[in-house]
Amino acid sequence: MGFLIADVVDGELHIEELAVRHDWQGRGCGRALVNAAITAARAQGLRGVTLTTFRDVPWNAPFYGRMGFRLLAGHEIGRRLEEVLREDVERGLSHEQRCAMRLDLSPAVEE
Repeated sequence: MGFLIADVVDGELHIEELAVRHDWQGRGCGRALVNAAITAARAQGLRGVTLTTFRDVPWNAPFYGRMGFRLLAGHEIGRRLEEVLREDVERGLSHEQRCAMRLDLSPAVEE
């Protein structure tokens, strides 16, 4: 029904690609795959989950935003994600279309 490819880079899980078959879209499969990746990242003690995606496509940046990811700007992007975005532009994608996002996985403070 779909797949998610991710790598651990610099203490964070970076989602390289998420794809769900067209006939399975809208059923929560993508959300389940991302949640499984987040759970795995937490289990490994990673600091966060990052990705690059299309800024304005409803099933891209807005989807991740609803899951708690936030858009990164300026110095927050860092060298690694800047490189990924640069490669996107070299492949013909518009810089204005692409964005970097991050979900912070800092441990919750126990009371």
